[in-house]
Amino acid sequence: MEYVEEQIKDVVMTSDNIEITYMNNMKEVIEKNKDGYKKMYDGWLVEQPMFISDIYKIQMRDLFFASRGNATNINNLNNFFNDNNKTEVIKFLSYMRSRDLTFERDKWNKARLLNNL
Repeated sequence: MEYVEEQIKDVVMTSDNIEITYMNNMKEVIEKNKDGYKKMYDGWLVEQPMFISDIYKIQMRDLFFASRGNATNINNLNNFFNDNNKTEVIKFLSYMRSRDLTFERDKWNKARLLNNL
């Protein structure tokens, strides 16, 4: 989302927010609600939708539905984004910020073309 070139230094999660601190000591706060999850969805999944090789499909699906106000998916994400899960949250945020599916998409498109010949 913000400071894309910077690595994540720390993440602090409260009942209402996810506060990300980057290596340059800049901070980003994302609300743990429909608007915050929509920001994540729009920033990460609109241009590059979930793909078969993605490792966080559950959270990506939850982002899709939470961004539309689904209470169950918002609750799922609120449970995921908690201090007891900090290591996995940092892995998720780092993965989502850096994922580039260009190679995967090209590989699958090439395989589909070959199958249609």
